[in-house]
Amino acid sequence: MTTPRTQRAETTTGLHVRGGIDENWDRWVGRAPVTLRHRWISLAEGRIPGGLRTFGLPGPDGDRVALIGGVMEAPTGHVRFDPQRVLSGGSVGEGVVAEGPHPWHGLSADALFPSCLLMGPNYESAPTGPGARDPQVLKEYVRALLDWCRAQGIRSVSALFLRPDHPEFLDALRAEGFDVVPMVDRCDMDVTWDDLDGYIAGLRRNRRFAVRRELREIAEHGVEISERPIGDDEPELVALRAQIVTKYGGVPDAEREAGSFRHLRDHFGPENVWVVEARKDGALLSFTMLVRDGDQWTALMSGTDYEHPDASFTYFATMFYRPAELAPGQGITTIAYGLGTVQAKRVRGCTVSTLLAAGLVLDGSH
Repeated sequence: MTTPRTQRAETTTGLHVRGGIDENWDRWVGRAPVTLRHRWISLAEGRIPGGLRTFGLPGPDGDRVALIGGVMEAPTGHVRFDPQRVLSGGSVGEGVVAEGPHPWHGLSADALFPSCLLMGPNYESAPTGPGARDPQVLKEYVRALLDWCRAQGIRSVSALFLRPDHPEFLDALRAEGFDVVPMVDRCDMDVTWDDLDGYIAGLRRNRRFAVRRELREIAEHGVEISERPIGDDEPELVALRAQIVTKYGGVPDAEREAGSFRHLRDHFGPENVWVVEARKDGALLSFTMLVRDGDQWTALMSGTDYEHPDASFTYFATMFYRPAELAPGQGITTIAYGLGTVQAKRVRGCTVSTLLAAGLVLDGSH
C-alpha cells in the first residue's frame, strides 16, 4: 500500500498547490458551472485519487486561474477516473473515449506514475478564476503546472471531463504537447419555454406524438405525477434504488442509499432537493431527485418499480416531462442530466456536448 503524498501548500516556479479548496473559492470563480462551486466539490471530493488539491496560478489578489485535482501514486482501474485506463482505451467498452484515439495505449504504469490529474469530481472540469478565459494566463498556467510536476518527479499529467466551451484552455494544453481526445457525452436541457405545451412543441414531430401518448396512458392508468421536498426518511426511494442497482448488475445497499439521501438533504438543504414522483393508489412507481443550485436543476438519482404493471413511461414523466413543466415557474433555466442514455435524453430535448480528456507524458519518463 502506497503512502499518500503530504497535503501541504507547495509553490514551485509560479504554481501554488495546496490541499483542499479555500473557503472563499466561490467568490472568485466567476460564472463557473455549478458543479465547480465549493459545495458541489466538497460533496464528491472523495472521488479525487490521492486527495483533493487546488492547483493555482497566484496573482496579486489571489489565484488568477485554478483547477482542482490530485496526485496519483498508482492506477486505480476506475472506468472514468483512472487516466491510464481512460487514455489507453481500457474503458472503450463502457463508452469512454469509445472512438479513440488512445494516446497512452501500451504504456506501463511505471511510465505514467506518479501522475498529476486535473479533474472536477462531478463529471465536468474547467479552469476557474478571473483568468479562466485569458489565453496568455492559461498558457502561463499550463507551463507552471508542468514545471511543478517535473520538480515533483511526476511522470504524466492528465485532465478528464474537460468542458468544450473553454477552447482557450484546450489550446493552451495542445500548445504544450497534450493529446486532447473526445471522452464522453453529457446532456443538458436549456429551458426556453413557458409551459408543458411549449416544451412539447419544441420536440420533433414524432416525439411530440409519443410524449402526448405516454402522458395520456399514464393518466388513463390512474397514475399521478407530483413533487415534494425530500423527507427525513425515504424508505420507498431506497427500495426503488435497489431495483435499479440490481437491474444494472450491482449489489443493493440500503444503508448506503439511505445515507446518500440524508447527505444530499443535509448538504443542500431540503428546500433545494425535490423528489418528482409517480404514484398509483399511494404506491410509488417511479421517482427522480432534482437538486437546485441557483437557476439550475441537476437530476442526481432516479428509480422505478420495474415489477409494477402500470410503471410504463413513468420514468420519463418524472425525469423529463414534469421537470420541464415545472421549470419555468421555478425560475430554472437549465436542467443538467449528466452522462449516459444519451439518445433518450437527446430526443426529449437535451443538448449533447462532448467532454474531453487530455494527457501528456513528461520528457524522460518512458
